[in-house]
Amino acid sequence: MLKHYKALLNTLLWKLTEAETTHKYETRFQSQRASRRSREVKLRYDHVYQRAKMIAKLEEATKKKVDVILKKAFACTVTKGEHKRLSKFDKEYDGWARYRKAKIVVKDTKTGKGVKLR
Repeated sequence: MLKHYKALLNTLLWKLTEAETTHKYETRFQSQRASRRSREVKLRYDHVYQRAKMIAKLEEATKKKVDVILKKAFACTVTKGEHKRLSKFDKEYDGWARYRKAKIVVKDTKTGKGVKLR
């Protein structure tokens, strides 16, 4: 049962992050490099708040906390190289802190402004 529950939560988080876009790499948030799109640059879809950490929080969350956690289910399009840099900080950091540590500049395509990586 626990295995199925985790799989369901994993799928839920994927679908929530995909809901904002019609294409995998057309996310609201994009690194400056990824937004320059060229055929030579390989792109990656990164969950800003990591799914495994969110699943762990959801498993222990009260009903009141679930919405707070799910609001963090969004993605950022990054380059393959940036994704590799981000992975170095997966254990210690989450959210925009990973991006700050990896020195990745992110823009919000909805507002056209840079994201403050707090």
